[in-house]
Amino acid sequence: MSKKLKIGLIGCGIWGKNILRDLISLKTEVYVYETDKKESEDVLRLGASKYFTELEELNLLDGIIISTPATTHANILSTLKDLDKPIFVEKPLCTSSNDLETIKQLSEKDIYLMHVWRYHPGIIKLGEITKSKELGELVQLKTTRTNWTSPRFDTDSVWTLVPHDITIVLEILGYIPEPSFATCEIYNGEPKGMIGVLGASNEFIFEVSNRYFDKRREVRAHFEKGVAVLKDEKVDFIEIYNGDEKSISSDVEIEKRKFGSSLPLKKELLAFIDYVNGGASPKSNLQEGIDIIESVLKLRKLAELN
Repeated sequence: MSKKLKIGLIGCGIWGKNILRDLISLKTEVYVYETDKKESEDVLRLGASKYFTELEELNLLDGIIISTPATTHANILSTLKDLDKPIFVEKPLCTSSNDLETIKQLSEKDIYLMHVWRYHPGIIKLGEITKSKELGELVQLKTTRTNWTSPRFDTDSVWTLVPHDITIVLEILGYIPEPSFATCEIYNGEPKGMIGVLGASNEFIFEVSNRYFDKRREVRAHFEKGVAVLKDEKVDFIEIYNGDEKSISSDVEIEKRKFGSSLPLKKELLAFIDYVNGGASPKSNLQEGIDIIESVLKLRKLAELN
């Protein structure tokens, strides 16, 4: 039996604990970098092999995952620039143009992004339906991602939510359309939501907000001959409405197309583990992460955000 991989996890907050859980379930040894003594005791209780407070110990590990607040990513990546280890960093890559310029200097490094929606089986299925053209050409893609407030305090809701939607359109279309319009909801001086349009022909429209009490995660693909909908991140089917603009409701055929129920976080962590073991690289390389942040910056400029 081959020895277990040793994966370093930098940061173990709300989402980091989910990463820790799944890494353990994937039979890796997890070494958590944590300076908070209370948190350190907690991660050991959850199954981490060790916690440490000196980054030099990362040299002894096989791969690194960064799950710290997005505003710290540029600094941490710069600190690790001489470390010859594969790195998997949580989205968003960063939250400012200055940090983006710093990260661009690391373009030759072995860095990948944790864009979890690129591993969601429902999004992958929508991409397959789009590429097959079974419902004709795609007319418009729409996403809605809303909830009440946010557990993240280091940045605003636009930075927290919009990168997810851009990765969804990337997975389905295979490219990121050029941003063409954006407007924001401002509440107490902070952006809490955005409606944005990408593409010269409005190929992609999204709405994100932290002012909806009910949580919504809907992705709609409108085609010439029908509509395909992922109603929620937790369902295991795409609902397809077969019919064009001339169809009356009684003539529309409705199909539920099932897909696998694999968990996207575990799936992307497995992709990273396979890569560390010598397999294919994860879907989202550093350049993709840079492209997504540049798209968010353009949308923020269109919405007249600083």
